[in-house]
Amino acid sequence: MPESNIATTAAESLVADERARSAERARRADSRRRLLQNAGVVIPFVIVLLIGLFAVPNFASSSNVTNMLVNAGILAIVGFGMTVVIAIRGIDLSVGSAQALAACVAAATVNAAGPLAGVAAGIAVGVGLGLFNGVLVSHLRVPGFIATLSTLSVFRGLVLLFTGGAPIMIASTSFKSVSTTTLLGIPVPFILAVIFGLIALFVLDRMRVGKHIVAVGGSPESAVDSGISVRRVQLLAYLVSGASAGIAGVLLASQLGAVNGSISSGLELQVIAIVVLGGTSLAGGRPRIIGTFVAALLLSMINSGLNLLNVPSFYQYVALGALLVFALSIDGAQRAAVKRMLQGRLS
Repeated sequence: MPESNIATTAAESLVADERARSAERARRADSRRRLLQNAGVVIPFVIVLLIGLFAVPNFASSSNVTNMLVNAGILAIVGFGMTVVIAIRGIDLSVGSAQALAACVAAATVNAAGPLAGVAAGIAVGVGLGLFNGVLVSHLRVPGFIATLSTLSVFRGLVLLFTGGAPIMIASTSFKSVSTTTLLGIPVPFILAVIFGLIALFVLDRMRVGKHIVAVGGSPESAVDSGISVRRVQLLAYLVSGASAGIAGVLLASQLGAVNGSISSGLELQVIAIVVLGGTSLAGGRPRIIGTFVAALLLSMINSGLNLLNVPSFYQYVALGALLVFALSIDGAQRAAVKRMLQGRLS
């Protein structure tokens, strides 16, 4: 065989070996990414659950379990909206203020016009605030972080102006019973969270709009080349986030029975933590609704356990910060795994 043919064969063999090694590296990176997505929330959930059951008094009592499910349900509903926003590479820092304004408007409307009007008013407020954020981001081209950081303050100011700094006591017993009512022993807010989660899963996995959300989060430039309206998807995502905050605000008002201008302060950090811990990357891409739901349960268990142990509230902020750092670390590891996977495929 001529030497040139031998050299060519050897070179082709080396290229084939390198491609095989690259494919193997990509496979391992993808496996690691999937493991991090699933284990990143499941392992802490199991650990916290076991600690709560064996080390926290009354953790498994019916009243405490009901309270945890109510809190987790309300948090998860807000988290579903934030999941969609983060999936398109956005962020909504105004969800706490939006939820507070929706809760206060709902409470005042319940007292003035009845429960049904209060529910409608609270949800409408959330939708309106989400639409406002969406217009800022999609049409005025304000970065999501800057836009919602500004509206966080604006919406909170509106809450304080609306309440005048005084609490709003809800008189309707039927409205206040919504969050305490159970079906087969499961509180209504938790059931609603499950229903909304299933709807979100169906929309994101089966409907065209869900595929557009994934496409925009994966690569906005490629989405534009495919004929997808990125502006429309951004507007829809922030609209969903606002509507979720509005629904959660109505449920929160029902749960508390009295609301004021300071409720839901710091909620945005909790919601971001559960979304990222649930496996939705801050770099955008496929949203993980189930992960957000499990992470909401996890955070609710942590807060409940600390309260039962009479841990001062400022330690709860430390726990939330640690959970957020852990979630961001998991997200960074996932992105590194994806990068290696893509490099392996392109090699």
